[in-house]
Amino acid sequence: MAHREPTQAELEAAHWLVVLDEPRVSRQDIDAFQTWLAADETHKRAYDAVSATADKIDAVLTTEPVAHEIGHRRTRVPIRPIAMAALSAAAALALFVISPLSPLRDEAGAVYATAPEQERLVRLRDGTTIEMAPGARLRASLEGDERRVRFEEGVALFNVAHDASRPFVVMTKFGEIRVLGTSFVVRLGPDGAITTVLSGRVEARREMLFSPDNSVAASADQEIELGGGAPTVSILAPDALDRRLVWRERMVALDGQSLREAAAEVTRFSGVRFAFADTATAQVRLAGYVAGDDVEAFLALLENNVGVGADRRADGVIVLRSD
Repeated sequence: MAHREPTQAELEAAHWLVVLDEPRVSRQDIDAFQTWLAADETHKRAYDAVSATADKIDAVLTTEPVAHEIGHRRTRVPIRPIAMAALSAAAALALFVISPLSPLRDEAGAVYATAPEQERLVRLRDGTTIEMAPGARLRASLEGDERRVRFEEGVALFNVAHDASRPFVVMTKFGEIRVLGTSFVVRLGPDGAITTVLSGRVEARREMLFSPDNSVAASADQEIELGGGAPTVSILAPDALDRRLVWRERMVALDGQSLREAAAEVTRFSGVRFAFADTATAQVRLAGYVAGDDVEAFLALLENNVGVGADRRADGVIVLRSD
């Protein structure tokens, strides 16, 4: 089988695939990738092709250092087999040859998840991007008349590609969010789902017994809350948007949440689990900021600000109690 030289776009796509796969990908890298992706249609096609190749050979575990040029900067990065596939002709490693006819990644039922301290940027084949915070999990399917994502855990920023003929639906255990093309953040907590609208218009719906029409709509700088009752819409305070996005800097904004909700946030960043001595402790309300992976700073804030102490169990779980 004849090999061809990879294009510059394919080389750059391979680079970005490796960068974005790093457990602690930086905010600057994510922003730079988005800029690169939007700069040229060939970038999108190359990234889709390299991503499709990655799915076929990602089980191979070896790595090789490969030097290549990104713009005018020459970079040497450890390339996983997915990137090696894009460079196979140049490196004479015939693992898989990228072809203009390579299919896009099949998103039907695809599961995406992030571990503690890990962020991930997912690009679906319709052009939608999903920026996942640590400890997030979702399942995506682009088949049929609707583009559907089942959001199971965590926080994510959705930038949905516009398609008037195929609505984009995010399903949670508390209800569903429906858009045609917009930007919004979904935060799934133990007691509800909060959707912060950054641009465009978002509809949300929760099915309830004896009340079939429980739908609301929100636009930019508004929030929808789905919980135990009917969905509600509120207007964001001028400084609230920064707090809603502070997780992108690996911080947790304690903005009146219950201790139960705040502990779930810290768990997603740190992997440390919490339990509560009683229901009253779990419902203590908090305010402030704390680094998501700094458990000691979180415990100090609880003790100093709201009088909540901590006991460490042998299994690593931290039990929080009101002193």
